Amino acid sequence: MSQAYDKICKLISAICYEHDKFSQAYLDTYEDSALNLKKKEVKDIMISDHEIIKYSFLQLIQDYLDQLGNLVVDLEYEYEYEDLDFRLRIKQKDSIVNKIYHYKFGKNEEGKVPLNKCLNDLLGLRIIVNSFDHNCEDFKSICENLKKDYKMTKINSSKDKYKATHVYFYGNNKYFPWELQIWDSSDSQQNETSHKEHKSKREYINWPQMYAKSNEYEYSKKGGDL
Repeated sequence: MSQAYDKICKLISAICYEHDKFSQAYLDTYEDSALNLKKKEVKDIMISDHEIIKYSFLQLIQDYLDQLGNLVVDLEYEYEYEDLDFRLRIKQKDSIVNKIYHYKFGKNEEGKVPLNKCLNDLLGLRIIVNSFDHNCEDFKSICENLKKDYKMTKINSSKDKYKATHVYFYGNNKYFPWELQIWDSSDSQQNETSHKEHKSKREYINWPQMYAKSNEYEYSKKGGDL
C-alpha cells in the first residue's frame, strides 16, 4: 500500500468516527422526530394525492442541515488532507427536494425507495488521487476490517464514463448516511461532466411548482406528521 492509500484509510477512519459522534448527538437532540430511514420510504414523507412533502420531514431536514453547518466549521480535513485534494459540501435543500421528487415521480419506483438510499449524501466528501485503483484488493480488505467497528460500505461505482469509488457511512438506521467519493485525477474532468449530466436528468418541469407547494405547507405548518 502506498502512502496515499494509507492516508485515505486514515481519512475514512476519521469520517467513520465523526459520523457516529455527530449522528448520535443529533439523535439525542431530535430523538422524538427521528425516523427509521431504512424502513421509511420516499412515499411515506409525501402527503397522499397532493405531491407535497410533509412539513415535519422538511423541518427534520432543515434541522439536520443546520447542525451540519455547525460541524463543518470546525472540521479541518481540508487542511489535514489537502494533498488528497479534499473537498466537502452540504447538500442544498433545493437539491434534496429535487432528489425526493426524482425518486417519487421521475423513476418507475413510485417512491418505494428507502430514505437512506435516496438521501445518502447530505454530507458529501470527495478526494482526488493520482493513480487510484478502484479494484485494489488491499484497499478493499482494509475497508472490510473497518466494517467490524463501523457500519459502512465501499462500492466501485464506476459506470460508463464515470469512474469512482464511493464509501458510504451509515451508522444505525436513524442516522443519515454520508458519502465519500474517491476519484482518480485522470478521470476528474469526465466525472465532473457526468455529474452535470446526471443532475440534469432529474429536472422535471413541474417540480418547482411542487416545491413551492411544499414550502407553503412548511410556512403554514400544515404538512402533516409522519
